[in-house]
Order: sequence, then C-alpha cells, then structure tokens
Amino acid sequence: MNRFLQGFFAAAALAASGFVVWGAAPVQAADTHNVCLNVIEIKNTRATSRRTIEFTMIDGKVWRNDLISDCPDLVGSSGAFSERTHTDWICANQQQIVTEYGNVCRLGEFTRVR
Repeated sequence: MNRFLQGFFAAAALAASGFVVWGAAPVQAADTHNVCLNVIEIKNTRATSRRTIEFTMIDGKVWRNDLISDCPDLVGSSGAFSERTHTDWICANQQQIVTEYGNVCRLGEFTRVR
C-alpha cells in the first residue's frame, strides 16, 4: 500500500475516533425530541407525578421527562419503576418504564430543569 493511502486511512481512523468520543457525552442532541441520557451518568431518578420523572445526572444537571400519558402507579406506594433499555442510552420518545405493579409507560420529551 502506498504512503498516500496509508496516510488517508490513518486520517480517516482518527476522524472516526473523534466522532466516537463526541458521541459518548452524557447528553446527545440539542432539541428535546432527540435527547438521550447516558445511563452511566444518571445519579438517581425520582417520579414527581403520574406523568413526570426527574433524572439527576452525576454532574448535577437535572432532566425532566414528561411521559406520553399518565402512568397510574408511578407515584403513590414506593414510586418504584425499572427502565427497559437495550443500550447505554435512555432516549426521549423511545424507551419504556415498568412500574412495580407491571404497568408499562412510555417516556416522552426531556427538558433540562437545571
């Protein structure tokens, strides 16, 4: 392989690695339709109503998710829920949560609170 092609592939690999590092940020996307939170960066979650969950990040930022519809037993007893995820990201309008009583509720838009 000539030196030009070697340099080209090295530059392409370097550029691709930059995109990977950029994509590893705790929050992706600028608009609320496409916000994704890195699960590794989530410190805790708290249901504040039947339709709202706050995600506190380890850097202190707080994101509110407004669920698509009411989630009946999200608050009340213990407010416990689990998130269905197949990646390291929780994304607006894509994931579901399951409450302790088995109700399945869908996440909606994320809004940064602080």
